Amino acid sequence: MPQNTSVTRAFALLVSAALATTALAGCNHAPAEHVAATLPMASPAVAGEASDAPTGSPNVSLSALAGPRLRPDVLVTGSKPLTAKEVHQVAVLAPGAVAFAAGTIKIGTHPVHVASVDPTTFRRFAAAGTAESTPVWQTIANGGVIASHHVAKLYGLGLGKELTLTAKHHLTLRLGALATTGIPDTDLLVSTATGRRLGLTNPTAVVLSAGAKDAEALASKVREVTGNNAEVDLLTQPAANPVAFLTGSRAAHAFGAFSYKYFADGTIQPDARWVSENIASTTVPILGRVTCHRLMIPQLRGALQDVVKAGLASKIHSYDGCYVPRFIERNPTHAISLHTWGIAIDLDAVSNQRGGRGTMDMGVVNIFKRWGFRWGGDWSYTDPMHFEIGALLNS
Repeated sequence: MPQNTSVTRAFALLVSAALATTALAGCNHAPAEHVAATLPMASPAVAGEASDAPTGSPNVSLSALAGPRLRPDVLVTGSKPLTAKEVHQVAVLAPGAVAFAAGTIKIGTHPVHVASVDPTTFRRFAAAGTAESTPVWQTIANGGVIASHHVAKLYGLGLGKELTLTAKHHLTLRLGALATTGIPDTDLLVSTATGRRLGLTNPTAVVLSAGAKDAEALASKVREVTGNNAEVDLLTQPAANPVAFLTGSRAAHAFGAFSYKYFADGTIQPDARWVSENIASTTVPILGRVTCHRLMIPQLRGALQDVVKAGLASKIHSYDGCYVPRFIERNPTHAISLHTWGIAIDLDAVSNQRGGRGTMDMGVVNIFKRWGFRWGGDWSYTDPMHFEIGALLNS
């Protein structure tokens, strides 16, 4: 990414098949049974699962969580270890800020992201349920390791089993708990002492909470301090930035939730895991090669096949995009475009600009509607090139 581009991480959620655009002024915390990259909403917070067997001689006996949890609003990540001065300059911007070391190691042949933390302070930034579960954090204090539910399922990591972690050296640790880590792209948590044994000797990241103040303003102040020396991610949705979402639980499960970074030019970068699981490229009638959400493709293909059968293929002249992650009109103050999820498609853009009637053939429009699409030409401020999923068929 360009070094002079302001980058922000936020969260996007689809929660059903009745399409709507709305504004959210913030986001809830991820329940402990969810991975950090999934925006929580539907299910209540649940404490992390902790093994009741000992993990070795504890270095410290942890008490119950002292004070309220802190919302992780801003994450600063250095391209190299941060100096004490750099950590101080960032941390003074928000009381309670916590510095930690992060890096990539391997479990067997699988690369995973690990954070080396002080459990007595870092736990305050974890999700509801996980933060309060002292046995989970005692696992770290005892020299064990916490894994996210996602990575445990992905690599078949059993609770209570011994894991061989490879960094500069091989280190065998007991998997003592499964819980939400609280920080995106963090698969494992260990103590600072264990981290040093893995080669994580100096802090590379700082997590901050804005409290009752504006998180986006805090992120801006952090950027002024760090300049191009670190990446600054906003982990909570700014109040001024609306979120497009679908209402209802079936689509939330179907389309999924994802974290993303957005840029000053109005484009969006969803997290790679969600993209790999949901966005697909294929060939369809009339249009040829398209890239869309995998769940939209069968309905798009069905609609286009019916257009061909109806003898209307010549009425469609151009394919102008499906999966194009961005804000509406590429304006970060507008809602997130449904193109970000790959569940909208633009056709014949040149002759179907916003605000006009356009040239879209109504026979084509009616076929798309039968296949569960809504048409932008029906809106008060028309967008006749635009078709979007209005209902998932057979789901």
